[in-house]
Amino acid sequence: MNHIAGNAAATAYVQRVTDEDREKADKRRKRWAERDTARGGAQQAESFTTHDTPFGPYNERPGRGGAPWITTNMTQYPGTEKTDGRYVREEENQFIGLIPALDAEQFLPLVDALKGRQLSAEEIEGLSDDQCRAAAMLMGIANAEALREPGALKHIRSALRRQADSSHEAPEFLNDYPQGRVGGAQHENRVRSGRTRRATPEVETILEASSSSSSDEGGSRRRR
Repeated sequence: MNHIAGNAAATAYVQRVTDEDREKADKRRKRWAERDTARGGAQQAESFTTHDTPFGPYNERPGRGGAPWITTNMTQYPGTEKTDGRYVREEENQFIGLIPALDAEQFLPLVDALKGRQLSAEEIEGLSDDQCRAAAMLMGIANAEALREPGALKHIRSALRRQADSSHEAPEFLNDYPQGRVGGAQHENRVRSGRTRRATPEVETILEASSSSSSDEGGSRRRR
């Protein structure tokens, strides 16, 4: 399964952010990348490796393009549905994938886990086996994104946090984090070279990202 994910139609969005907002977002995203690079960034496993998360394991193996491939299997999650590892896509008039698999209230614990916070049993016990598999894969994919593009982890955490908002739907994740779309791997390079501009949802997502390691608050609801 490829860690590069996404195949949902982008939601129409009014371009209401200012050029100043875009400039702020560009500078912030650049600082994240520089800071991550200075710290040495994430390190890719040199061979097939299994990583544990609060939700269960995921597998990492070296991939092409500077980022690993992330997988899970039926042995690790018996009785669960097979997943192709995409964030979200439309099939038979419904959205499926890792993002739709989770309920909105489950995204904040996921973001906290990505920050390294130890989750309580109560925060995990409400997840089904399929949801645990999706959450573990999202943790693996987020870390893989950080290998592909330094500084991406704060961006993806903010995009995941927005999924806890009661007004946010699963397909909007790909507007908040356009690198997650099919063919989105070079998005950041296109922005930095001036060939494209960040759209409103992405700008808002970057500017909403926490400026420290403290957790941000968000709403919650059950949604599909």
